Amino acid sequence: MRWYLAQMISTRDLQENLVNVDRHLAAAAEAGADAVQLPEMFAVFGGGVAKALAASETEFTGPVGQRLRDAARRYGLWIVAGTIPVFAPNEAKPRARMHVLDDQGDVRAQYDKIHLFDAAVSDAQGRYRESDHYQPGQDVVTLETPWGHWGLSVCYDLRFPELYRIQRNRGVDTFVVPSAFTRSTGQAHWEVLCRARAIENASYLVAANQGGQHDEKRQTWGHSLMVDPWGVVSDVGEGEQGFTVETDLARVDSVRLNMPTHEHRRL
Repeated sequence: MRWYLAQMISTRDLQENLVNVDRHLAAAAEAGADAVQLPEMFAVFGGGVAKALAASETEFTGPVGQRLRDAARRYGLWIVAGTIPVFAPNEAKPRARMHVLDDQGDVRAQYDKIHLFDAAVSDAQGRYRESDHYQPGQDVVTLETPWGHWGLSVCYDLRFPELYRIQRNRGVDTFVVPSAFTRSTGQAHWEVLCRARAIENASYLVAANQGGQHDEKRQTWGHSLMVDPWGVVSDVGEGEQGFTVETDLARVDSVRLNMPTHEHRRL
């Protein structure tokens, strides 16, 4: 299958970001992609609009959801819609939710980010506390698609290998990881973590990342990539751009046959 990875530099301006999403979706269709992956926080990157958006997207039919549903049908694309804030019932804080749309605009799966980024980083922002603004998810989510079995995760989840092992045990062959890795942590750890999760599970990993300067403090790493089951990396670099990569499940079968680590586990 052919993926289009939309590497964005989203801002606090919802409408500006959605215009940019439209541009990426049109480019994906022109490139003959089967699916598009948008990064974490593609629709709004910080700012006070997040809670208002969360209240309107409970059924993914608000200004973001309906627009993407229509685009999926118009272009005949599956869309992995990074994350947007969505309120769950009886919760004071929204979830950071990824939606997967099929080419008819129907939600085939949704995943609420489990691991929230509460950490000190050597950049202009300094300290991050996602838990101040978001409620963590609890459910591991995988889904069958026309191109194999996908496992859903987001950004900071990459640091928790047990999540990917659970997904691998469920038969996943492709990890889908929209992200917004900071420049500081991304430069040190992004490729290492992505390659590790792919190699140790003999699976593809496909990750669209935010890729530049968002405001006076926030800068993300970019380098959206695909890692194949042997650890070979296709990397786009930095900046606002889109690129296509292709996955082939025969490659998964070959690597798992020749290096059957999953069958050799003792713990």
